[in-house]
Amino acid sequence: MSANSRMARYHSGEAEDPQPQASPNQNGYQRRPALARWVAVLITLLTITVGLRFTVFNANYTAGVVSRDNTGQKVINDLNNDLLSLGISGNPVTSGLVQPYLEQGIAEIYGETATTVDDADLKAAIAAQAQAMGVTASDSLQTSLANQAQKTVKQAVQTDTMMAAGTKIRRARQIDLWAIVAVVMLLIVTTIYAFSVYHVLGSLGPGLTVGGVLTIVLSVAGYFGLPVVLAGMTAAVQTAVTTVGHSGLGVIIFIGAAEIVLGLLVLLGHRTFRKA
Repeated sequence: MSANSRMARYHSGEAEDPQPQASPNQNGYQRRPALARWVAVLITLLTITVGLRFTVFNANYTAGVVSRDNTGQKVINDLNNDLLSLGISGNPVTSGLVQPYLEQGIAEIYGETATTVDDADLKAAIAAQAQAMGVTASDSLQTSLANQAQKTVKQAVQTDTMMAAGTKIRRARQIDLWAIVAVVMLLIVTTIYAFSVYHVLGSLGPGLTVGGVLTIVLSVAGYFGLPVVLAGMTAAVQTAVTTVGHSGLGVIIFIGAAEIVLGLLVLLGHRTFRKA
């Protein structure tokens, strides 16, 4: 009887031993994958919309691309041929000198207010080349050539088909602007919520990484799908828009890759400090 009592007390004490419980994180951290996924979507939308705003839908960037493609080269050749007929050879007109005139013409297509082009650089290039050739280029001749450059660019860029396509481009620019405003507002609200639940870096790292991947995937799809979207336009418009679109999407793809690297660094740093 005494042995049974001792065994009962032993098993009773063994049963009363508390089971080890999973202790909660000391700093109160809680994983929120849904928030991280939502941040990734917002970053993807922000990268694409802002990227398009500063590339494809930017007159200065577009003029830089066009100045190096077939349209720009045609304008440059026409202007240099005009100078050659006056005895000024050496092709002094370059893409950099033509770009401001192209920007003026493209800005009108985009529905922006056209600004006056500073023709000082073009005049200086013509005067310097004329002097090197032993030909005198008077101020009136320089002004006439600068005006001719503006007319040549306008004829090459502001064609009937391009002006007709400008209506769709302006609508797309407006939609892109509205999308930027909406995404920024959502990001502000999301940031406030992330601060309230102490999950800023925990969402930023995965959000940047996944957002960069989504940005690259969507941009590559747009890169190869752009000719299909432009199938109903004329050949000249297709060529110009495709060239500019591919260049802009290439920039966005590069930004997406940078976001992946930055996101991995943030994610690594967050995990390191959280475990410390």
